[in-house]
Amino acid sequence: MSQELITTNQQQVAPFGGRNLPGSVNAGAVSIEIERAIAEAQGQLIMAKRFPRDLVSANAELMDSCKILGMAEVAFYSIPQGGQKVTGPSIRLAEEIARVYGNFEYGHRELSRVEAGPGPKDFGRSEIEVYAWDKQTNNRTIRQITVLHVLDTKDGPRKLRDQKDIDNKIANVASKQTRGRILQMMPKWMVEGAIAECRKTLAGDNSEPVTVRVRKMASAFAALGVTQDHLVKYLGHALDATLPDEIADLMGVYTAIKEGTPASEFFGTEEDQSSAKAGASLAETAKAGAATGAATTGKPEPKKAAAKAAAKPEAKAETAKVVEAKADPVADPVADPVADPVIEDSNSDENDSNVAEEADPEVTDTAAVVTDDPKNKADIF
Repeated sequence: MSQELITTNQQQVAPFGGRNLPGSVNAGAVSIEIERAIAEAQGQLIMAKRFPRDLVSANAELMDSCKILGMAEVAFYSIPQGGQKVTGPSIRLAEEIARVYGNFEYGHRELSRVEAGPGPKDFGRSEIEVYAWDKQTNNRTIRQITVLHVLDTKDGPRKLRDQKDIDNKIANVASKQTRGRILQMMPKWMVEGAIAECRKTLAGDNSEPVTVRVRKMASAFAALGVTQDHLVKYLGHALDATLPDEIADLMGVYTAIKEGTPASEFFGTEEDQSSAKAGASLAETAKAGAATGAATTGKPEPKKAAAKAAAKPEAKAETAKVVEAKADPVADPVADPVADPVIEDSNSDENDSNVAEEADPEVTDTAAVVTDDPKNKADIF
């Protein structure tokens, strides 16, 4: 009877004692580690029950954190997926929510690892477990995933053999999964409030106009090789017309590029940009050519030139008649003192002067010279 009680107590103290361990593993050390882990978990649950969280204070602290510009700038992520853009709260915002929430634990652990083989496709891999645990309510979410020790490049997949590169790959994949585990456990109203407060912070206050923030943002993108033409194409309008919500979106894109996402995923390749510029240049050239052809070049139009050419012979004839009339000695009162003085009509003089003014100067001089010789009068008329 006593032997049965001893066996039962041993099973309760070491619930994992029935697991078969390899001969190279120290069973005593494993048993001690199991007991330590159980005692640590029990202590955390007891402390969480003794000191419960205050949601009002936690939310107020979260709002204060979201009002900090440095926090708001890394609060969102943006990645291209399936031809569309996916945005949402980043792992940094999820970590801040978990911090102020209290009595909460999250992270990842590597369960096993297989080294890469000699084959080109024989990649190494690690089995990791991502978890989030609310100690106060004892709610827990876990996900196990396999991370290949490979880096995708333009030339194809490349094996990772350096320990630092492998750890960075595991941490990168695990952080994205941890974000989902944390946000799954957090109250939705708290998450939405944090997102709204971060967007208000990114929009800026009255002391700094949105245009100033846009210029600072363009300078930050320029340091990453993204020009203003890329931003204009991404937004679909000029930078001066940028809205506060678009600033928050661009901050997510900026954070994604800094974390390693290629800028071409958001703004296209250089070939796309050059093709667009070439098309715009051709359109402007065609438009300018059409405008130049429609404008006058300074030469008279055909209709006006024909009218002017038809008017010149009439002017020449009128000028010749006036010159001949004045040269006739019968009509000159000075040449014949016996003749009655001729009263000239002022209107006719005025008309003759008008005709002479309208005539071409070269034509008038030629007519005067010709009429001096009576022999040439027949040639004029």
